[in-house]
Amino acid sequence: MRTTVINRFAKIAPLAAVAALTAGLTVIPASTAWACGDRPAPAATEAWEHHATDPAATLLPGTPGKITVGGPKVEFGIELSNGTGEDYRSIAPRPALWNPQSGDVSNDLRKVNLRPEDITVEVMVGGGWKNLPLRHSCDPHLNVDVSAARGVLAAGDTKRFQFRLGLKSSSPVEQKSLEIHLSPNVKPITLTMVRPSAAAKPVTPKPSTPKAAPAAVQAAAPAADPTVTPTPSASTTPAQQPAAPVVAPATELASTGSSAPNTFLLTSAAAVVALGAAVLTVVRRHNRRR
Repeated sequence: MRTTVINRFAKIAPLAAVAALTAGLTVIPASTAWACGDRPAPAATEAWEHHATDPAATLLPGTPGKITVGGPKVEFGIELSNGTGEDYRSIAPRPALWNPQSGDVSNDLRKVNLRPEDITVEVMVGGGWKNLPLRHSCDPHLNVDVSAARGVLAAGDTKRFQFRLGLKSSSPVEQKSLEIHLSPNVKPITLTMVRPSAAAKPVTPKPSTPKAAPAAVQAAAPAADPTVTPTPSASTTPAQQPAAPVVAPATELASTGSSAPNTFLLTSAAAVVALGAAVLTVVRRHNRRR
């Protein structure tokens, strides 16, 4: 009898261990964002109104696919259509935010999980924007508390809600995108996070020294002092050799230029001619007297 009980216990023990382990994993947090109870409990809000079916919720098109961290806020719209056949006295769409990186356990979930302090969500109420609280549940989703936007939606009516979302500069750089979810059967809106590059510091240009003008365009040098004899500069052109003197041929009678020796010869010749004429005159007179 004792052996039978022991055998039965041995068979049940593994099943009990698996069940205990599975139950334990559901409460073990992968990060602080997964934990339940590690954050202050949200303030109690009015219970949501429930009917047999819910109005159809739709994310309106036109939302840009990017959002700048620390930049302008991005608007998105949600439409509710009440085709349930019953009136709703207090209803509003309930969007939730999610980072797809949180689904990969190889990431540092403390950095990729969305944090309420990094995100702002507002809704248009009465012609103005009203800030909405963000709350963690037992997963990395951020639920948007839209209690301030709830209102009446009669059977057959359609109502649009306008939201806008902003990312603060404190958002971790490891985060790459976020998704806006509405319900399991509605395709979410994906916003890629864009981080502006750091602005370059202005550089004061250093005063530049003007370059010397080329020799060809330099201003003319001031006139030299007339009392100073300029030193002739050496010419780069080789000096021309003097031409050899031309020797006059032997048959040349006379030079075309005047000179002192020629004058002397002419004067002497004239004197000889005059003397000869005088002698000839004396001889003729002497002969006549005879």
